[in-house]
Amino acid sequence: MAAATGLEEAVAPMGALCGLVQDFVMGQQEGPADQVAADVKSGGYTVLQVVEALGSSLENAEPRTRARGAQLLSQVLLQCHSLLSEKEVVHLILFYENRLKDHHLVVPSVLQGLRALSMSVALPPGLAVSVLKAIFQEVHVQSLLQVDRHTVFSIITNFMRSREEELKGLGADFTFGFIQVMDGEKDPRNLLLAFRIVHDLISKDYSLGPFVEELFEVTSCYFPIDFTPPPNDPYGIQREDLILSLRAVLASTPRFAEFLLPLLIEKVDSEILSAKLDSLQTLNACCAVYGQKELKDFLPSLWASIRREVFQTASERVEAEGLAALHSLTACLSCSVLRADAEDLLGSFLSNILQGL
Repeated sequence: MAAATGLEEAVAPMGALCGLVQDFVMGQQEGPADQVAADVKSGGYTVLQVVEALGSSLENAEPRTRARGAQLLSQVLLQCHSLLSEKEVVHLILFYENRLKDHHLVVPSVLQGLRALSMSVALPPGLAVSVLKAIFQEVHVQSLLQVDRHTVFSIITNFMRSREEELKGLGADFTFGFIQVMDGEKDPRNLLLAFRIVHDLISKDYSLGPFVEELFEVTSCYFPIDFTPPPNDPYGIQREDLILSLRAVLASTPRFAEFLLPLLIEKVDSEILSAKLDSLQTLNACCAVYGQKELKDFLPSLWASIRREVFQTASERVEAEGLAALHSLTACLSCSVLRADAEDLLGSFLSNILQGL
């Protein structure tokens, strides 16, 4: 009799769990996901039991049913990832990686599950690389909705924060994979994440390999920023946020100089006031990280463009930014004076300025 009572106690919770799963998957109700997550956190169910209860839903022939099943599991994991064991993480990663090949209706929920697992402290070595390789290979990010593209950027961000050395082990393949993910992104919420990733790729010395120009192109195509927040500002993102974030990327490495300086000269010479200001301010920032080697070939063109803005502009703001850029250029070139073997670029630059006055 006691044995029968124990069996009933074991079956009853699973019956309740199956009911919650059924309500979520077939009833299109959102509440059961939070209830299941709360029960997992309280010890009522294990994640394995949740997977077992979802079994038929995850294997259903109907994509929408599989998608709802994966959505429930992922919502639970987003709330319970800190409770997972290493073994559970391994099995869940393998499951989700395989489901990246599933119907397009299923993939968004799969990505949410991988985002949850990317935050797990129990993630074994090597799986971050495995997940990113699977995403790069199986997911056409540009065809996803904004929120799902944001999830991909979040997964990459999480792994860069917690698994830096593993990702660096991928070499330039990681940079190339990210370039493919970012290519064509237009949403400002996603761009802020993407710009931070590019900045980290550079500042934390990830291998760019032969993809320096490609990385520049995939970011510089947004320069100068042309964004006006929609009415009521639902994103909480201002144009200045994007400008500063992109500028931090463009001015982060001398390796961009040969591509960036011609672009800045072109935009300074344009008729658009905001483009002139942004370009001069970006040049100012670049001078803090460039040396004379990067500037040498562009000094005549830079001076010609800045000269027009200082002496012929009708805008006091442009004039001030032009003078600031000129000051930064001379400060950068003055470093060469301290080296006996360095070419006197400062002297020749100042001579050109004096001749043009």
